Amino acid sequence: MIPQKKLHDWYQIHKRDLPFRKKKQAYPIWISEVMLQQTRVNAMLPLYESFIKRFPTPEALASASEDEVLAHWKGLGYYSRARNIRKAAIFIVQNYNGSFPKDLNSVLQLPGIGNYTARAILSIAYDLPLAVLDGNVKRVLSRYYGYTENILGSKADSDLQKKADGFLNTDHPGDHNQAMMELGATLCLPESPKCLLCPLTDSCFARIHQKTSEIPLREKDKKQIQLIAEIWVLFYKESILLVREPKMRFLKEMFHLPYGFTGEIPGDAYEPTPFFLSLRETLSDPDSKPIGQFKHTITHHKMVFSVLRSRLKEKDRIEGLTKKFGVESKWVTLSTLDTEFPSSLASKVKKILLYLEP
Repeated sequence: MIPQKKLHDWYQIHKRDLPFRKKKQAYPIWISEVMLQQTRVNAMLPLYESFIKRFPTPEALASASEDEVLAHWKGLGYYSRARNIRKAAIFIVQNYNGSFPKDLNSVLQLPGIGNYTARAILSIAYDLPLAVLDGNVKRVLSRYYGYTENILGSKADSDLQKKADGFLNTDHPGDHNQAMMELGATLCLPESPKCLLCPLTDSCFARIHQKTSEIPLREKDKKQIQLIAEIWVLFYKESILLVREPKMRFLKEMFHLPYGFTGEIPGDAYEPTPFFLSLRETLSDPDSKPIGQFKHTITHHKMVFSVLRSRLKEKDRIEGLTKKFGVESKWVTLSTLDTEFPSSLASKVKKILLYLEP
């Protein structure tokens, strides 16, 4: 039996029962694929079901405000993904009457959709013969073919995409792609792969040559960047200030608590903004001490945040600063902080505040 047939038969028996697999509909498949880019299936499922219930169609997503979409994305992180799917939904409604396009070039024009996501949606929803290449598939293909070069890089993407294309089961492209991803997620694991249960074990190079611990080769180029930051909680009566600064290194499209990097700066992109510097100067108090501290990671950035709190007697001066520097602002309550600022940063700050003021 050819390997692709073995894989297909294995998938029909062992595939996980996931809600976005029940129907071949492009919209829910698209949402699930974007959510899964940075999130494990078990963590993503309840958030996915809630999101689809609130935004069941591209039209529903396109007509929602950005803040509402971000609020329903809370817990998934990497919020640019949520902004992009909303932008893409608006484009689909305006240009395709709410129907997801059916050709690769058109899909690649949508905000936030790259080669992998486009191929996954089109193959699964429309059975187009397009092979996918994600982290799980890279690992499966590398071991199967004995690919020993570093898989982190454009050359590996090109090499392994060709292998994926050649290995594709063109009779069942959607099932094949899902089977490859399922295999990587459940059997062909990074550590201690379950080779005896794998449908491709008889022809897998790494298994035959006992090199599953050596393949694939992953050599990261980026070093961890260490950053020291302050994040400010400004109270006016029962309200807390959130701002949106387009020049920020992170969170630039989201309303957030004012923050800035204050330690050794690794480059201009991390310099505190003029607004934040003026804010610190305005709030300067020799007796002001952090009320708490926490660690936070974004991609390869390791951050240590000090939380500072200030209770304002009046807010005109602060609002004057936001106007002076063209910074959007709004006042929210502590109970809605992590809804209005949908990031784990808000949750960490709120935890410190609630600990101090039960």
